[in-house]
Order: sequence, then C-alpha cells, then structure tokens
Amino acid sequence: MKQALDVCSLERAEEIVARNPASHEAGKPSPCIGREESLRFLSEEEQPLWDELVEASPQGSLFCRSWWLRMAAPQARVMGYFHGGRLVAGIPLFFKKRWGIKLCTMPRLTQTWGVVIEPVEGKREHQISRQMEILTIFARYLAGQRIFLQRFHPEMSNFLPFQWHGFQQVPRVTYVIEYLCDLERIWEGMRDSQRREIRKAEKRHILVEQCEPEVVADNMAKTYARQGLQAPPETRLIREIYNVARQNSAGECFAARDAEGRVHAAALLVWDRKRAYYLAGGGDPTLRVSGATSLLLWKIMQFASGRSAVFDFEGSQLPAVEKFFRAFGASQVWYHEISKMPRWLRAGLVLTRKA
Repeated sequence: MKQALDVCSLERAEEIVARNPASHEAGKPSPCIGREESLRFLSEEEQPLWDELVEASPQGSLFCRSWWLRMAAPQARVMGYFHGGRLVAGIPLFFKKRWGIKLCTMPRLTQTWGVVIEPVEGKREHQISRQMEILTIFARYLAGQRIFLQRFHPEMSNFLPFQWHGFQQVPRVTYVIEYLCDLERIWEGMRDSQRREIRKAEKRHILVEQCEPEVVADNMAKTYARQGLQAPPETRLIREIYNVARQNSAGECFAARDAEGRVHAAALLVWDRKRAYYLAGGGDPTLRVSGATSLLLWKIMQFASGRSAVFDFEGSQLPAVEKFFRAFGASQVWYHEISKMPRWLRAGLVLTRKA
C-alpha cells in the first residue's frame, strides 16, 4: 500500500528557515537572450497557449496544466520563453513567503514541474543543443532566486545548465508500468505472491468501488498513525484535487470494501492521456493481511488502462513501499530534484533526512 507520503524537502526547508531567518530576497536577474527571444510571465489570456505546449511536450504533465495550477497553487505563474513571438518553453513558478523569506517551491501533492519544452525535431545533436540553450536561459533567470526547489519530469534528463549555474541535483525514483493497455502482459509480469494477494482478496469478496475523497484521507491518516507519524491536514486538499480533477475528466477516488462495508484501503488516482498517477492512498492497519491493497491497485490499473499510456506509482524511496510496487512488475524511472539554497539550509536538510 502507499505508505505515508515522504515529508517533502520543501517542508523541511521551511522548518529550517524558521530556525535561521537571516536571508534576503533575490534581485531581479536579467538573462541574456537574443533579439527575437523574450522571457516573461504569461498572461491569463495566454493560458491556452501554455496548455497546448504542455500537451505537445514530452515533459508536459497534468500537474502543469492551467487547471491544476489554479487549483493547487492559485498564485503560481508560468514563466514562458518565446522565440519569434511563439511560446516554445516554460516553467510553472510558485512563490511564497515564510518568516519573511521568499521561497520558489512546489505545492503539496504535485509530483513534477520543471522546464517544459516543445518537441525538437532533427538530429540528436541538434535536439540536445537546443535543449541546452533553453535550459541555460531558465537557469540564468532562476539563479537569481535565493531558495528554489522543484522536481523535474522524468523526461527531462538534462540538468547540466542548472548545475553550471549553481543548482544542486538529487536523484529521485518512481516506479512505472508502461504499455498500460496490455493488461495480460502486466498480470503475467507480476510477482507470483502479488497475484496470490489479489486472488485472496477476491475470494474474501472484497470489491473495489468509487468513493468520496474523505475516505482516502481517512485511510492515509491511519497509515501515518501506524508508522508513528502525525498526518498532515490533507482532507481539504484531496477534496479539492478530486473535485477539480473530476471536472476535467482526470481524477477519481477508489476504495476496497469487504462484505461488511469495512474499507480496507483507498486511493486517489489522477491522469491524462500520457500518464496515470497513484497520487495518494492508505489503508486500515488492522486489515492489512486481506490482500485488498494489491487488489485495489490492480483494479485502478485496469481503470486507467483505457485512459493513459503509463501507470506511475508516484514514489517511493521507502524500502517496504518500493518492494511492494516492484512486485507489480514495475520499472524504475529516475528523475531530478533541482534546488538552490544557502549552505546552512542545505546542511539542515541533510541532517533531517538522516534523522
């Protein structure tokens, strides 16, 4: 089952900043770009252009779409790179202040952002060269931020321009199942024990059905409690994601219930045509041996197979969760966490991760 969500680096950063308030806001950088180029924030009227870019780009995901930005981070704005008056790249930016310090961060339950670039045609060398040019422009601009942290899409493997401009890179991993339409292949690729868990749940007459988002939040809280952790206040956020995603035909909540009506596990699924994400979930610790979580994930994969090309388990680097996801026959996919922050803050993050 999806364990309690990892406490994200952004939240750790805020806690450390609170203990070390000495800082200053970054000045306004002035990246060097050509005469036919411009770098500026998009207007509200230009949001359809951004959505078209997100749809076409390999790095575009539902987390970048304008409807998601309005829901998850109403203050977020898209910095767009124009060439010849045409939008060819962009990045969502979410600024907030904590204890008087400006942070450029990401909202909760938003998996990836990063630079989104239109498809580049031609030879591989030309594709990489163009990518380097565009990434360098954004890296120069964002280098003016005192504190920056984003997780880039797995399709953006190139982070060199950011590294050259003083940013740090931390590898992150998720597990994905590709060719989601081939359910027979996925079933055969599972570990034998995983298939047995699914059959066990079916024999116990556990059914997977749609549910309200509060059921997901409640089971997440139970998972946190089992691990001795305090659950974050996710109920309102999960309800907002559920409502807006459903309005855009991109989200649903599911629960695995037994014949007595008890919920064994629940999950929030969001998707676009490219990828479906197991965004949040949890289970009742007193009912863990029923196989319900395995059945739940198998059923939402079946649901997603007619809607997306890839199923993304959305993490995790926790050993028990990693083993569980791997048992579905999923493949490791690495992506980059890109950050820039003072040394004292980075040192604090390292210490909290080791704690």
